[in-house]
Amino acid sequence: MSFRGFLSDCCEHWITYGPSNQLFSKLRWRFYTRNLMQGSGYFTSLTGLWIPCPNTVFIGQNVSINRYVIIDSCDAGRIRIGNNCLIGPYVLIRSADHNFNNPDVLFNKQGHIGGDIIIEDNCWIGGHVTITRNVTIGTGSVVGANSVVTKDIPPHSLAAGNPAKIIRFLI
Repeated sequence: MSFRGFLSDCCEHWITYGPSNQLFSKLRWRFYTRNLMQGSGYFTSLTGLWIPCPNTVFIGQNVSINRYVIIDSCDAGRIRIGNNCLIGPYVLIRSADHNFNNPDVLFNKQGHIGGDIIIEDNCWIGGHVTITRNVTIGTGSVVGANSVVTKDIPPHSLAAGNPAKIIRFLI
């Protein structure tokens, strides 16, 4: 690793795990928006936000991201978060899975399968939620805490569980 790469990693770590205050929220926004997809908006975040591949992530306007959230679009995935969304603490949004189709090849040698995740406008993602690849969460939906989202959630619905299921429609 070059000295410049080392400094970049140190800076990312310092910004990622800086305190949960207005200054560090702005620093995190500035740090990530340099590389987020074009058109991404202003968001606020608490300590621990990590976006390892920001060039394939879009974050809309007025998004609030809580503590220790991972938004991982690496390995041929894309993630789009709409406007006015709330993302609770310890959420994992990961747009790729390990490939495990060949029983003769070690899992760690089979690579990944990428996909897209779309969180539409005005969604609330509760704490400790995991969202997997090829999922769309519809406008105005709520995902309950500790849920694992593996399938699409229709607009204006409440979903919860492992795997997440529709509990009821909100309108």
